[in-house]
Amino acid sequence: MLKQRVMTGVILAAAVVAAVLLLPNSVFAVVMLAVTLLGAWEWSRLCGLDETRVRAAYVGGLAVLGGITWWLVFVQVHLWPVAIGVIWWVCVLVMLALYEPGSGERRALRRYGLALAGALTLIPAWAALVWFHQVQPLLVLYLVLLTATADTAAYFTGKRFGRVKLAPSISPGKTREGLLGAIAAIVPFGLLGAWGFGVEPGLWFYFVALCVITALISVAGDLFESLVKREAGAKDSGTLLPGHGGIMDRIDSLTAAAPVFLIGLLWAGIMAR
Repeated sequence: MLKQRVMTGVILAAAVVAAVLLLPNSVFAVVMLAVTLLGAWEWSRLCGLDETRVRAAYVGGLAVLGGITWWLVFVQVHLWPVAIGVIWWVCVLVMLALYEPGSGERRALRRYGLALAGALTLIPAWAALVWFHQVQPLLVLYLVLLTATADTAAYFTGKRFGRVKLAPSISPGKTREGLLGAIAAIVPFGLLGAWGFGVEPGLWFYFVALCVITALISVAGDLFESLVKREAGAKDSGTLLPGHGGIMDRIDSLTAAAPVFLIGLLWAGIMAR
């Protein structure tokens, strides 16, 4: 299993780097939309949409929504679809804090509520990643590495020092100590990014703080997918990636991080609109 996981990880990493650095923005947007729709197909199963035609209709609906979002964001230059993603993740933080497993009412609302949640999770993140690629492709790789750094640091710190569970009813393996380890790892990573992207010295503190906030939100993305899988009684979102599960298992953190990081950069004027 470990060998399979490593091999899949290496192939995925190579594919991501090649797509980011070699593809023109229009092709990158199409490829990322395809990945997003694969994630939507997995999400539809977790929602409880069991019939193939219903799941296909859900994916088709998100494809249409993606087209509308592209027109709004990249033709009309309206960023509110991405801003809605930021608001959504603030709401998710509240839901995670209030979550209690086993509610019959929650099960009754799961199908349609989670279908909407899938759109709010996937489409703003797709638009944000395409925007990053259009402005500076290396920003995409930086964001991917930022979320991976936070996740890796949290795992090893939690494994070594973890005592207090972060969200025991959702993901028992995550600890508060691991979260602190993630923050500690992101600070130097943020400083490196501020230097590498030529951020003005007066905005370095803001950039690092934004990286920390983005990393924390990425944890929320991971926890929210864990919550959805727990409600669906599923271990993984799918089986497409040997040793890793499904597409959503690999992009859950990124879906939360991308809109927050983009709006944060634009708000401070670090990245031109």
